[in-house]
Amino acid sequence: MPRGTATNKTALVLILLLGFAAPSRSQSDADLSSEYSVVKSFEVRPGILMTPKYTADGQVWEMSFERQHAPKSGAQLDSIISDKSANDIVDQLVPPSVRGKGSNSSAISTTGFGGTIIYDYENVSVTFFIAADQPRAGTLAVVITWKNRTCRNEASLLPLQQYPR
Repeated sequence: MPRGTATNKTALVLILLLGFAAPSRSQSDADLSSEYSVVKSFEVRPGILMTPKYTADGQVWEMSFERQHAPKSGAQLDSIISDKSANDIVDQLVPPSVRGKGSNSSAISTTGFGGTIIYDYENVSVTFFIAADQPRAGTLAVVITWKNRTCRNEASLLPLQQYPR
């Protein structure tokens, strides 16, 4: 057998072995869970996901909701939730009877691109993240935080700037 043919066969076998080895990395639930944090979300409206965070005893201490960018119906590039929908979802997740007393006043902070509006109640704080520079301004996300509950792993939380990219 000529030497070039043996070298070509060896190279072909090596390429095939490497080709089959690469896609064989498992992506089962257990494999993904061992590498990444598991996050549970609920679809509170079509294409809008609410993600809760829990205390050590299983009570919700924070909820956030925002538009899903890749829902079943296809890519959704618009992040805006109408103000009416955002307020309706807040009323559903934390009705006035759960929020407790609060004033009609709010803290508003804006930048060139958007800002936050914070409504402070007896039991919760509700923060609306708004888009001001979009052709269709509205709510990007909402975070509801309970004042009398503590995060499960508060000591292990890093400030946003310190998370690896």
